[in-house]
Amino acid sequence: MTTDSDRRLIVVSNRAPYSFRKVGDKVQPVRSIGGLVTALEPAVMARNGAWIAWGTSSKSRRPHSEVKLPPNKPSYTFHPILLSSDEVSDFYYGFSNSVLWPLCHYFTGNLDVQIQERRAYARVNGRFANLALQIASPGDFIWVQDYQLGLVPGMIRQKLPDARVGFFWHIPFPDVDVFSILPGARGFIEAMLGADRIGFHVPNYVESFLKTVSRLTSHEVDPDRGRVIFKGREVQVGAWPISVDYKTINDRAGLASIQKKALKIRETFSAERIILGVDRLDYTKGILERLFAIDRFFLKHPKYRGKVSFIQVAAPSRSQVGSYRDLKAKIERTVGEINGKYARLGWTPVHYFYKGFNFDEVLILYLAADVALVTPLIDGMNLVAKEYVSARLDNTGVLILSERTGAARELKEAIPVNPYDVEGTVDAISRALRMSRREQRQRMIALRNRVRNWDIFRWADAFLSGQPASFDR
Repeated sequence: MTTDSDRRLIVVSNRAPYSFRKVGDKVQPVRSIGGLVTALEPAVMARNGAWIAWGTSSKSRRPHSEVKLPPNKPSYTFHPILLSSDEVSDFYYGFSNSVLWPLCHYFTGNLDVQIQERRAYARVNGRFANLALQIASPGDFIWVQDYQLGLVPGMIRQKLPDARVGFFWHIPFPDVDVFSILPGARGFIEAMLGADRIGFHVPNYVESFLKTVSRLTSHEVDPDRGRVIFKGREVQVGAWPISVDYKTINDRAGLASIQKKALKIRETFSAERIILGVDRLDYTKGILERLFAIDRFFLKHPKYRGKVSFIQVAAPSRSQVGSYRDLKAKIERTVGEINGKYARLGWTPVHYFYKGFNFDEVLILYLAADVALVTPLIDGMNLVAKEYVSARLDNTGVLILSERTGAARELKEAIPVNPYDVEGTVDAISRALRMSRREQRQRMIALRNRVRNWDIFRWADAFLSGQPASFDR
């Protein structure tokens, strides 16, 4: 019997597995950094599959026709979707990131619903679906990724009733009372149900989705088995927590060149102890609230002034969206205020970097940091927490982790915090800095085992085979 894990795989995603840059007269592919590409490219390669994605506008150097990838060992075909500037504005920055993103992260005050953006979202989703239908052969498994393409499963199903379709929702799925705010919420849910298998990161997102199906539609729901009966088909709904490439991170962290640079970080920042935050600049990541806690920490614990520095990396993100520009200004102002209050000659309390760091640069910071302060206000998973753990070769270091992340459901040995509780975060920082090496090792060994045993490859294999994860591991 053929299972979905044996079928030819077609991935449909917003982000492309490669970017393309011009070198002389030639356009060369450059592999994208990220967990999704790391997990799915080997699966697509092994199945001689295809990848449909968008990454830039039609004015870019992205090829206008299919390309064989990877360049050193062509094993699958990349099919680009080229979007106009209006489509980028309305589909991506508009409906995807000014409606769906804030809604699903409970930031309903940030919603900006425009009818032309809803139409652009449907139109672009239709383009992805149509290309998948052109490429797919009977028996293929089409795996659609994330909220930007929420209508694609239903569009494929409508035109190809016998298709095998998977859909993974990578961000939180909110309570039904919140999701029902979305104009056309019922139709959106039914489009998702065009898939044969729908994945979320943790069980409470599954529960929220099934409750939403029950409330907004008349379809039969079996919450105990994670099943929805939709138009005579059984749709599997389950939790598969995404992870990281533990082995690659662990191995690279052991390189002498990386280790040497990590040792120089304290000297560079003139600090005995380092606390680290790494995020995209986004209002869901809790960067501003984290800075309030750092401010309060230095006020309550003056003995750490001159000895502890906080490094915050904030990679630029969605700067075309007004709420992101406003947040950037607030963060920069707060950093300036903290440094103005506490800095002294030869020591700066907060080092703030508004730039994208490459993987090695982030890895060096992971190795140098005594404490990782991972405190999103809400997050579907959060892979920074898992990356930090994977990099800690000597089993030291402390992870402080927001209770409102999907990762908190797995990484139980982290110090949990409510990211809105400034005093609680201050206490967690103090506890982390005082923690004995013995306790650090006990916690970190357990954390590393969890990430190693459920890495990014196991996530992909589990979804494709339809075997839900165990959260008691």
